[in-house]
Amino acid sequence: MEDDLKIQQYTLQLLEENDISFHSFSEFRNFIIEKINNWINNDFEHLLYLLYRIDVHEDKVRKLMIEHKGENAAEIITDLIIARQKQKIETRKLFQFNPAADISEEELW
Repeated sequence: MEDDLKIQQYTLQLLEENDISFHSFSEFRNFIIEKINNWINNDFEHLLYLLYRIDVHEDKVRKLMIEHKGENAAEIITDLIIARQKQKIETRKLFQFNPAADISEEELW
């Protein structure tokens, strides 16, 4: 739960740094849902490209759509995107390079 909060704060900070601001994570999520709804209705190819770039697997999308038939597809896709981004952040944390404190920067190269 604490990690989810950190990720939400990090996301909001990133958006603010790029002159995009939201008052809450749910406001950000709703913004993404609107965008995805628009792409579903008007530019499905772009949505597929975006999902490919973010690395959200098509099989996972199909499976969830079948499991949640009748529910808002944009919400399901948004949650998949957020979950994938969270997974990427966690993976980067695991493999983050932290040099030993007693090694000079010159020796690292």
